[in-house]
Amino acid sequence: MIIDVHCHYAFSLMPARVADRFSFEPGRADEPSAFDSYVSPRVTRRFTWRLFKRMMGLDPRLPPGDELDQQMAQVYERHFLADGPVERIVLLAFDEYHDDAGRRPGRPSAADDRGTDIYSSNSLIRDACRRRPERYLFGASVHPYRERAVACVEEVFAHGACLLKWLPLHQNIDIADRRTLDVMRCCASLGLPVLVHFNSELTLTTQHPEYESVTALLDVLRRLRAERAMPLTIVAHAATPVTPFGDSHSHRVLIDALMHEFADAPLYADLSALTSWGKLGFLRELAERQDVHPKLLFGTDFPVPMALLRLRRDLGRAYASIAGEASWIQRIARIDRHLGFNEIVFHRAAELLPNVDFFAKPRAVASA
Repeated sequence: MIIDVHCHYAFSLMPARVADRFSFEPGRADEPSAFDSYVSPRVTRRFTWRLFKRMMGLDPRLPPGDELDQQMAQVYERHFLADGPVERIVLLAFDEYHDDAGRRPGRPSAADDRGTDIYSSNSLIRDACRRRPERYLFGASVHPYRERAVACVEEVFAHGACLLKWLPLHQNIDIADRRTLDVMRCCASLGLPVLVHFNSELTLTTQHPEYESVTALLDVLRRLRAERAMPLTIVAHAATPVTPFGDSHSHRVLIDALMHEFADAPLYADLSALTSWGKLGFLRELAERQDVHPKLLFGTDFPVPMALLRLRRDLGRAYASIAGEASWIQRIARIDRHLGFNEIVFHRAAELLPNVDFFAKPRAVASA
């Protein structure tokens, strides 16, 4: 089974309409989480937002709201449900920004505001998985600075979460903070993987550049490993920089750790977004590193666009066929296969992720 372990599912301005909600996402009108998903005003004013709408075939005239979100839902279905080698997709929730005291400022407007650029509730993602159990897997997101964060993680796992997603430099997550360590220990005891982003970021505002380096993660994993409390950890985008000219130190350090110090530990990297313009060089390098492939997982980072034209020479005669693939997710799987990634890269996630069949199986009904 081929699983895309890194796929985003967000809407422009969606009120909290999902009826069956997690206890920590009540959706009250006085809470920032009165939405099930949103994109911040700061982001929707950017050129990249207009470019995103154009590339996704969305009406560029529509403001955030119901009509635009209906179009986004249709686009998601076309990409997510298309036939092809990818059989299952991990839809990612994305928790709100929390300050050091655990407060949530909500949607930022000004460039220097602290807050959440993109939010997708766990309740929304679980509901989508229930509606398409044969296709979707529940990627949860619980900020470790949330009140009762450990209990929240236990709750999402009990309701089908197959991994936990963090983006420290945007969400404000110190990987070495006591609260973060408590959540990671909880994940280890549950068998719940942590998918975490290190190195630079383009789509969301880098609000905490002090959390970019992957070395902090490796230090924490050494400590947890010594305690026998290290969770299965997946480093998003193999810790690559946004551009070919960016700082690749984290990527190099991560690859070395995968091959040596953590070769026999549950540390992995995903290939998500490596077909984007700035990361193609790293994609080509990793395709040639067969020794690294047992430590890599397939992912796309949809809806991040790919630089298909720059891959024309790599794809050769297969270019026209792959370019004609309507689903970006299926297209990226075909690209990665054509470049020579070992089949273990595509099938490993099915062996590692918990709760893969949670929504596909009939749930036991409690007796009265």
